[in-house]
Amino acid sequence: MRSGYGLAGPLPPAHIDPAAVRARVAAHPLTAGAVSSEAQHAVITNSTYDGLCYDTVHTACQSAPSTPRLHFDEAWFAYARFHPLYEGRYGRAVGPDALDDEVRPTVFATQSTRKLLAALSQTAMVHVKSAPRAPVEHDRFNEAFMMHGTTSPFYPGIASLDVATAMMDGAPGRALIDEAVTEAIRFRQAVVRTGRRIVETGDRPGWFFGMWQPDTVTGPRTGERTDFADIPASALGQDPRYWYLEPDADWHGFTGLDEGYALLDPIKVTITCPGVTAPGQRSESGVPARILTSYLATRGIVVEQTDSYSRPVLFSMGITKGKWGTLMDALMDFKALHDNDAPLERVLPALAGEPPDRYSGLTLEQLCRQMHEHLTRAELIDALDTAFRHLPEPVLPPQHCYQRPIRGGTERVPVAKAADRVAAAMVTVTPPGIPVLMPGESTGTTDGPLLCYLRALEDFDRHFPGFHSETHGVVLDPRTGDYLIECLRQER
Repeated sequence: MRSGYGLAGPLPPAHIDPAAVRARVAAHPLTAGAVSSEAQHAVITNSTYDGLCYDTVHTACQSAPSTPRLHFDEAWFAYARFHPLYEGRYGRAVGPDALDDEVRPTVFATQSTRKLLAALSQTAMVHVKSAPRAPVEHDRFNEAFMMHGTTSPFYPGIASLDVATAMMDGAPGRALIDEAVTEAIRFRQAVVRTGRRIVETGDRPGWFFGMWQPDTVTGPRTGERTDFADIPASALGQDPRYWYLEPDADWHGFTGLDEGYALLDPIKVTITCPGVTAPGQRSESGVPARILTSYLATRGIVVEQTDSYSRPVLFSMGITKGKWGTLMDALMDFKALHDNDAPLERVLPALAGEPPDRYSGLTLEQLCRQMHEHLTRAELIDALDTAFRHLPEPVLPPQHCYQRPIRGGTERVPVAKAADRVAAAMVTVTPPGIPVLMPGESTGTTDGPLLCYLRALEDFDRHFPGFHSETHGVVLDPRTGDYLIECLRQER
């Protein structure tokens, strides 16, 4: 489920229903002859790049009838256990007090501790909360884990995990998270208030960047609707009800959600750009996020990832008003440069070297208009949504395909000629950083959703050199600019 911005949404409750899970397992081409006809392990991303996190206790209750093991991928969420704003929103909250042992699933929670806490690169944690229904023996789990890792401990990494743990312990940990949440809220409100002032003063063109968050919220105590920007930051930082995804609300663009089912994490801030809305309406003009990201890089501001009309900003521990004030200044300066038709060679001088003088004589506003028109015409957001809604057909188990590259059993095939081939490596589009094609899956027909989307990305890269898409598993042919993907070599 994706919004009009292309942001990945939460798994709808109806998709976790036991009958729905059993139907998907039964319909899967590779389950014939499986040891069990029941699902054995479910993986759910808890806190996406854009900050959507589940009521994990409720999710476990819904999943329990169909799945004995539940895995919450909490790569960006290691701090949740240490602040009341996230109570009941992390994997380890699922325990005996939530479900009886007879039905409670064993819960795994994996956290890339390095991403938002003070730990060295590649350090992470695996938490296992074993349940009698599907017990996990520590020694066996440890042996299996070491087969995929190393038996040689990296003590500086382990020490850094200890430091991260100590940081979160007790009142100091909560204070650090409080500060991050508060500064994120202040930035959110500053962007909204700036946009409001631009509209109220009648400046033309009357646009500014937005925030992916509700415009108005219902006060938990008063029951009255209030503008989000006018609520005290202290209240927003303490009551999770302000951050619920209200069912079918326009601001998030998702359907089929229950009240309180999903929450927006305040510290994961998504800046939205003019050109499209969460429900998917397009406007005549727009400011593609890729251009904004390139400009921010000239100001020394490096972003995590960029979508067509949105880009997330992480308010990790230690972000201060001075730091987000620099980002705010850059957003204001970008608007001024855009509205004053500044020459592109002054705004993005690195583009001057792109052949063959692709951007010569253009202004920032003209480039924004060209790219917006191309994105609208190519319907890139819709194409990606379609690719995720209509998944490729599995032909072989992934583990069979992993053996082929080391034995010379694969070849790189241009996307234009890749119809009805079997992938040998995953293809992952960032954002959202989720595979659109796994090893062993069919690429589909020429006019199928996957190849249509990859060709649309390829065409975008040809039209806008210097703004290449970030797609893992795709190799760019330096001679032709073609997208190449790794496929199993066909028998001759």
